[in-house]
Amino acid sequence: MSARVQIYYSSVSGMTKIKKAQTRIEDLLAAFKLPYELIDIAADEDAKAYMQAKSGKAVIPQIFVDGEYKGTCEELDEANENGEGRQWLGL
Repeated sequence: MSARVQIYYSSVSGMTKIKKAQTRIEDLLAAFKLPYELIDIAADEDAKAYMQAKSGKAVIPQIFVDGEYKGTCEELDEANENGEGRQWLGL
């Protein structure tokens, strides 16, 4: 069974802000004890096209649940600060 949560990211991004957001998402999902799948859009053009078509955005990292766009690190962080991180994910 594959993970219900997917994180779309780029392994070649050199921007510190993007790397920190990626790490923050992974840390929160680990704290929620939720398995996740990393999808590297730098290595998979089809995945990049899917991500952009579903979300309408090119920013990374992006969080998907069951193949549907949920949001970004900032949105997950805000929900978590309000004690609603798992609920925001719908899990």
